[in-house]
Amino acid sequence: MKIFIQLFIAFFSVLLIACVDEFDPKLTGGTPLIVFEGTLTDQPGPHYFVLSFTAGYNSKESVFDKYVNAARVWITDAKGVRTDLIDLNRGQFSTPDGFRGQVGNAYTLHVRTSDGVEFASNAEAMRASPTIDKVYTEFKLTTTPRPQYRGMFNVYVDVKDPATEGDYYRWIWKNYQKAGFCEIYTVPRMDPPVRYLRKCCEDCWNITQCLGCVTVASDKLVNGRMLAKQNIGQIPYDDTTPYYMLIEQMSLSKEAYLFWSNVKAQANNSGGIFDTAPAMIKGNIKNLTDATKPMLGYFQVSAVTQKAVFIKRNNLGVPPYNIGLINYPFDTECAVCKESPYRTAKRPLDWQD
Repeated sequence: MKIFIQLFIAFFSVLLIACVDEFDPKLTGGTPLIVFEGTLTDQPGPHYFVLSFTAGYNSKESVFDKYVNAARVWITDAKGVRTDLIDLNRGQFSTPDGFRGQVGNAYTLHVRTSDGVEFASNAEAMRASPTIDKVYTEFKLTTTPRPQYRGMFNVYVDVKDPATEGDYYRWIWKNYQKAGFCEIYTVPRMDPPVRYLRKCCEDCWNITQCLGCVTVASDKLVNGRMLAKQNIGQIPYDDTTPYYMLIEQMSLSKEAYLFWSNVKAQANNSGGIFDTAPAMIKGNIKNLTDATKPMLGYFQVSAVTQKAVFIKRNNLGVPPYNIGLINYPFDTECAVCKESPYRTAKRPLDWQD
């Protein structure tokens, strides 16, 4: 009897599981809005910009395949000089060769979509960016092997703020490492598959950066004095070799500073009862055809100060955790170093072999 009851319970449980249907709330994001991404700087171009659409709030839509196609995009300066951007397809646009922003000038972004809707940004003035006086780190030891780092380096900068009031800053950084290979080649029609590494045909560097990180500051409390110990990021202790870091300090307008501050605050919300409710963050691009459908994002105009540093990681007294990597044999052929946001053949600033 006991065995019969157990079998009945098991059978009934299977029926319950089999009757569960996936619930699809069929949520949509309403009318898609256009999202702008990109920054015009005083550095040599080309400068890249992206136009995409927002996606609905469900798992079956993606922002990665919703680009604005066949749009016309151009930039005008304070004197009305127009510069048309090059359409690279899939919502990507670039400035023509030789075009860059100039400190003291102001720039306006213009967009006309294929159906005739027109957008324009507020004029953004390019302010100068002071030099970075000092870069230094503080090591923080961790005991957990997840992630497989023994610790992290907090990276700080000191900047002498100009005497003028109303200076605003944003920092981003990139790490460059010499690429050990440029392609993983799989031999076709092999079972099991055989893979080889192909060395780069020329010098090549892999690029990593903190995507989504927002680090901003203002001179409100330190005008004309040292803007000290600004934490611009963290780097891992996963090796004892020097860590190359290219730091870019960008000047911001007050409006751009407030925009990025709001983005940072919303991204750092923990979902607690005292957090500010998420809301659409207003940018500086207006819809001239229909004011009820703004363009999301911000047309940022910045002067850039760069500083390259090699951060030492071999004087801590404790070794990093050993991260196991799969080693494939090398092929006899080489592969081209393909330019992308994650790889480049352009020698980094002040690189030391």
